[in-house]
Amino acid sequence: MKKSILYFYAHRQASVVSYRAIFQTKHGRKLYIAILIAYDFCTITDCFYIDRNQNRSGIEHRKFRPLKLRTFKFPLTRLMDVIEAELDKKFYGVEFVSDQTAALSAEEFIKAKSKEFFSKYRFLILIGEGEIVNGLPAQLRTRLKNQLHRSIYVDLSYYKDGKGVINQCCYYDRRYKRQDVKITPPQLISCFFPYTNEGILNLLNHEICCNFTHIIVTSGIDIDSNTTPLCGAV
Repeated sequence: MKKSILYFYAHRQASVVSYRAIFQTKHGRKLYIAILIAYDFCTITDCFYIDRNQNRSGIEHRKFRPLKLRTFKFPLTRLMDVIEAELDKKFYGVEFVSDQTAALSAEEFIKAKSKEFFSKYRFLILIGEGEIVNGLPAQLRTRLKNQLHRSIYVDLSYYKDGKGVINQCCYYDRRYKRQDVKITPPQLISCFFPYTNEGILNLLNHEICCNFTHIIVTSGIDIDSNTTPLCGAV
């Protein structure tokens, strides 16, 4: 079995050198963590999910922090233990390195390292019907599983002036389908969105916690026949 090593990259600000890393937890969540090391003690100075609000910066980007994280200062020898117990990822070693990202801001670092670490294609499969608008069918539906492993049904359509509208977005787990209960994910706050590939990806990735990179539009699939997700964290 391959044993994981966590790489921390040096970050230089004035005369202060800290370290930062990004990694994926065992639940599929992506985390940014920054630490300061002094006198064999480690202090966590920042830690937040990077798979939420990727199109925002500053406080809005950093407000989704791991709720289990309670230990912020500890002996450096306990770093792997804290990450395993409170950030849901087991590593078997740690390395501190310096590269060309040392002068980058947190957002620039995340963008650069995400391309390196999370470069897989993740396809959003949509069932399309109707006339073509902006390269997409006017009606789009799918069943997906988000990064929190919740099954969700999504129904979108073109509205006007380059905008799309969310007709329906609700959990599609068996118990909800059996009871005919439609509950919208609480993170979803938008109703309208740009009716483009990028607009749809931003909507689903940022508001219902997905991580799709590309869209595939198809037809001929009966998505009402069962509750199995077509795409996502399956």
